[in-house]
Amino acid sequence: MTKTLMVTFIAALVLVVAGCGGSSDESSSASPTDEWASGFCTAITTWTDSIQSVSEQFTDPSSLSKDGLESAANDVKSSTSTLVDDLKALGAPDTASGQAAKDSVDELASTVESEAATIEDTVQGASGLTALPGAVSSILASLTAMGTALSSTYDTIANADAKGELQTALEDSPDCANISS
Repeated sequence: MTKTLMVTFIAALVLVVAGCGGSSDESSSASPTDEWASGFCTAITTWTDSIQSVSEQFTDPSSLSKDGLESAANDVKSSTSTLVDDLKALGAPDTASGQAAKDSVDELASTVESEAATIEDTVQGASGLTALPGAVSSILASLTAMGTALSSTYDTIANADAKGELQTALEDSPDCANISS
């Protein structure tokens, strides 16, 4: 029985390897532009999911505390740091407008880093229960600024793409489905 499974596995592996490489069928493999779009959208989706989780902590003002704000600020800082690392690792897509896309992504990275630092400073400066509502308001403003920067970056990337390569890759990527609207 084990020998039969091994032969079946090897046969399947040979078929998979035979199907890879050498083929000019582009539908079976992603282009570098498609891979860039997927990487961009995966990084953004992971980050926005984390930020959404953080922002949900502020829906009930009666449960706010200094410790809760500090925890939220740490979560934002950590997820933003991961996002920035992921975005920087993407580099420029190999398209005519690749450098413009990279510049826009770099600007997004700077904006979210700056807003994450603002959130951290706000939380550190909040002392006592009376300061918490103002801190929450400032944090929500920073989260809104992050969202606006993300939307602007996505639009810039799609619209700066003269040949439509990135826009098509972003529209066709399943990883971009949640952020393209």
